Amino acid sequence: MKKSEFIKTEGGRLFAQLEAAVKRSLYVPNHILPEDFQDQRTDCVSLAKLEKKCDAKELDTNAAHEKKEKAKRVEMYRKQIAAGREIMYLPR
Repeated sequence: MKKSEFIKTEGGRLFAQLEAAVKRSLYVPNHILPEDFQDQRTDCVSLAKLEKKCDAKELDTNAAHEKKEKAKRVEMYRKQIAAGREIMYLPR
């Protein structure tokens, strides 16, 4: 059975609930975390909150990468138009 199929079963849903509960109940002390991940209100952070922060950072990184790639393509298209050539589109 594939993982995507397992998640749809009752056992898969129960396993997902267990995983979420474990992530909420396990804590990591601030002193072993980088400053960006520390919680200054308490002396530790749950794995669930760490995972959420990591996902948010990953989205920011992906968005910045896409923006950089788009600027690179636009600049290349601008140069092609300035040279009087037909635009050769780049695949993503």
